[in-house]
Amino acid sequence: MTRIGILRLNENPQFRDKIACVVAASMGIETFFFRPQDIDFESRMIRGQHFLDDRWQTSFDEFPDVIYNHLPLTEAQKEIFTRLARDIPFTTHRIGNKNVVLKRLAQDGRFRENLIPMHRVRKGTDIFPLLERYGRIILKPANGKQGQRIYTIEPEGDDSFQFSHLLEKMNYTKGELIERIEEETKRNPMIVQPFIASQTIHGHSYCMRVHVAKGAGGKWKLVKFFPFVSNNNQESVSHLSHGAFSTTRMDIFMEQNYPDTHQEVTRKIVEFARRFPVYFESFYAYPLDALGIDVGIGADGNVYIYEVNSLPGTRYVEFQAEYLAIQYCDHLARQNVSPAVNGLTAGWMKEQIEA
Repeated sequence: MTRIGILRLNENPQFRDKIACVVAASMGIETFFFRPQDIDFESRMIRGQHFLDDRWQTSFDEFPDVIYNHLPLTEAQKEIFTRLARDIPFTTHRIGNKNVVLKRLAQDGRFRENLIPMHRVRKGTDIFPLLERYGRIILKPANGKQGQRIYTIEPEGDDSFQFSHLLEKMNYTKGELIERIEEETKRNPMIVQPFIASQTIHGHSYCMRVHVAKGAGGKWKLVKFFPFVSNNNQESVSHLSHGAFSTTRMDIFMEQNYPDTHQEVTRKIVEFARRFPVYFESFYAYPLDALGIDVGIGADGNVYIYEVNSLPGTRYVEFQAEYLAIQYCDHLARQNVSPAVNGLTAGWMKEQIEA
């Protein structure tokens, strides 16, 4: 019987962990929840929690066959995860700098029609040729998180530029804009992309989350695709962490917003979800388990990749995501996979690509 350890960084099991244990039990698979501090490497035992009789019960368990994991955040956690991964395969690995990844995809070319041009900003004056070329641009960190520090910039006159973040709009002169850009680049490497308007019929910005994951036999499956829609039609960027709302009734959403082309747009999204994960994974020296791909749907009906995330959140899709995750854990446990090949701490691709 396969034994799965659910390794999390949160103090207590979450609802998704309960679902994973219930799904696993229905498949005859043993699962238990644990945290980094619950591991005793000398005795090779773990102080775990089993979900039995509708409650969590503490037990002491031998090391499992496979670990269904979060990703380490601190140096101490990285050391623990890496030590454990010498003996046991992990499900989830880093994918590295998201925008380096997108640049690598652009160089390969097979998904070029889905990529938004990307330009590294090293100094404030770098953005003016890009504003001239594109008219309206997005400025964001090269390795951003949860939609933080994403700005929209557009010219408003000879020496006036609108600089927007969420609902905050500022007007800068050219000199002030240069100063602001250079402040941002001192904090993090920044990139610029042309603004792609992905909007509902009511003018609300949205991005589409395409959630894919491996299941039985290690095969990629589409879990769900659903939109994050801005609550305010004055916002140019939509993200759940900014208070966007969502729906999983995609049939209604697509018919309302694409009344004449909803079937064709839906087909493009589903086809993209079928082809992209296998291709994307081919750049890595270790297997990936799930991806959250944020895309926009342009006015032309094309699918444009905003970013690719490992360890995607499972809000709205808990059962589907955990069902596939347990199937994939069982598959990993049955494979002769070398645990030493992993991307827990760095997430390097097979070849280094400069940002």
